[in-house]
Amino acid sequence: MLLDHFNTFADYQPVGLLLDFPMLRPEPLVQAPQRSRTGGFLPETLVETDRGFIQARDVKPGDMVYTFDGGCQEVEVVRHAVPRVTTLMHVPAGALGNDCDLELPADQMVALELDAVERLFGLPLVLVNLISLAGHKGIKALSPERLGRIHIECAEEELTWAESGMLMQAGTGGPDGAFKELSLSETRQILASEEGRALALTGLALENARYPDLLKELLATPKAAA
Repeated sequence: MLLDHFNTFADYQPVGLLLDFPMLRPEPLVQAPQRSRTGGFLPETLVETDRGFIQARDVKPGDMVYTFDGGCQEVEVVRHAVPRVTTLMHVPAGALGNDCDLELPADQMVALELDAVERLFGLPLVLVNLISLAGHKGIKALSPERLGRIHIECAEEELTWAESGMLMQAGTGGPDGAFKELSLSETRQILASEEGRALALTGLALENARYPDLLKELLATPKAAA
């Protein structure tokens, strides 16, 4: 009854079993689009190096840049971002230590040095978003333009000297950054008053507040005529 076939007793896979367990095809992974990095230097912004002030476009890995509290630090990475629409801010000469009028990205993080900052936070300076300073010392918004940016990074987050006297952030900060960053509301309150109206946001005790001296006021009030 058995025919002489070479595959008579060969192993086989029932068709029904394949239908019960279909082959699964892994779905392709969809990577989320990368968000555009904020901050960065415009190509013509002057950065202080050991060779003097040079434009950000001429900074190369291995160059030494001067920083706020780290001395002269080596540049490890220079990233050139694709040009995109950028809201600009006009910074008049002297507003932030710069010696000439500047146009900078609105999301550039810059250092703010005020007496209120040291009194409230015990720090010589804090970082603020440049757009938060609109109206301060003539700083104002300009029309957006399509511009490229240059991100200069050292081994750690640094504040680099730029445009002769202002400090700009180099690297990535955030809540865990090396320097304290203020929110929009904190920045506006500090600018609104040097007398400490931002204390409610810092949680510090109102140590330097001036309360009225009721006794002095009572003694200074003329007595009513009998």
